[in-house]
Amino acid sequence: MRRRDDDHETTGERPDWLPWLTGVLTDKGYDLSSGRSGGRAQLARDTGLSQGIVTRLMAGEAVSYETLLAVSRGAGIPIAELLIRTGKASTDDFELPGPESGHIEVSSGKRLTPEEVAEAAGVPEGDRPWFTTMVRRMRRGGTSDGSSSTGGAAAEG
Repeated sequence: MRRRDDDHETTGERPDWLPWLTGVLTDKGYDLSSGRSGGRAQLARDTGLSQGIVTRLMAGEAVSYETLLAVSRGAGIPIAELLIRTGKASTDDFELPGPESGHIEVSSGKRLTPEEVAEAAGVPEGDRPWFTTMVRRMRRGGTSDGSSSTGGAAAEG
């Protein structure tokens, strides 16, 4: 795989990948709504990067492969997707899962609803209410140990 660490954004325009990355990080719980929201500081802590590097990344400036690798590991973003989206690699550099592997690709950038996830995953109709409830709890950071007063262990049975 060819690393493209020497690519620089010279036009002053926002790169195409920045809205995607911002959306992914926001979905993962980083509040990037402003410089003072704490999301960038949390991302720096989770990735081990300096706040200056995170600021440059979120400004759409060119960053190194090592920075993207730290973001991938710290924020849980697949490295192949991150490298391809930021232009550091091409799809030819990776053997990506296709439709025959059972993976579903969502390229619209739209966040799937729990119902859409259940349907795409083939969750049986009778289990979908339970499944969608659990997805919603996980998205808002609810407990997964069954200790909730709104179902918990009873929903597992």
